[in-house]
Amino acid sequence: VTKSTADMVLADDNFATIVTAVGEGRRIYDNIRKAIAFLLSSNLAEVVSVFVASLFLPKGYALLEASHLLWINLVTDCLPAIALGIEPAEDDIMNRPPRSKNEGIFAGGMGFNVIFHGIVLAAITLGAYFIGHALGASQGQELAYKQGSTMAFLALSMAEIFHAYNARCQNRSIFTLKTHNKLLWLSMISSLVLTTAVLFVPGVNAFFGFAHDGKAIIDFTEYVIALALAVSVIPIVEIQKLITRMVKKAKAKKNAAQNAAE
Repeated sequence: VTKSTADMVLADDNFATIVTAVGEGRRIYDNIRKAIAFLLSSNLAEVVSVFVASLFLPKGYALLEASHLLWINLVTDCLPAIALGIEPAEDDIMNRPPRSKNEGIFAGGMGFNVIFHGIVLAAITLGAYFIGHALGASQGQELAYKQGSTMAFLALSMAEIFHAYNARCQNRSIFTLKTHNKLLWLSMISSLVLTTAVLFVPGVNAFFGFAHDGKAIIDFTEYVIALALAVSVIPIVEIQKLITRMVKKAKAKKNAAQNAAE
């Protein structure tokens, strides 16, 4: 009767087993949140970028074509999301208080992070477009647009990959993590190689619209500029995390002082 009415039945009542199971459950839940936050912020960036660009681009032009978005979703979204799903547990995972069963998945500032990170990624993408457009302006409007679009594609693709490292922890600095995710490193390298091939391999770049007169639209300098913009998502999010930690610490001190006064 007890087993049939229980929410959970322990097949092994060894305390060490219970502790291990709780830790594994927390790790799985954390990784689900990390993957969701990463995918939502990345897709929000794509929506915001395309929407904002549609407001100022001439009729008939698009910041990113359907094939570009499909590539980003299949290569630079899926691979890191899978890697985040097997992320090792953070070292403080068993020091956290139990979460409320009524707590939503976006609790603890995750909802804000998704929106903020999506806007940051969108800003990087649009910034890459404007820089590329300006660098190619002397060669005509058509090539300037293509150059801006190509740099926007590269910046967004790689910014999402670098942002996957931000997603490894919600508020802690990624530089304090003591674990490594080999699959995430593999996904980053694979995405970088594949995306570079799409931009520079003859025939392939023409299929995606990244070639002009049989040559790649962007050169090495523009490639590096786009990558530098993509990497900037890490220090930007690190600053945001630092501010978040400082605000939470200040609130905790204020609450402690109020409790002591009462």
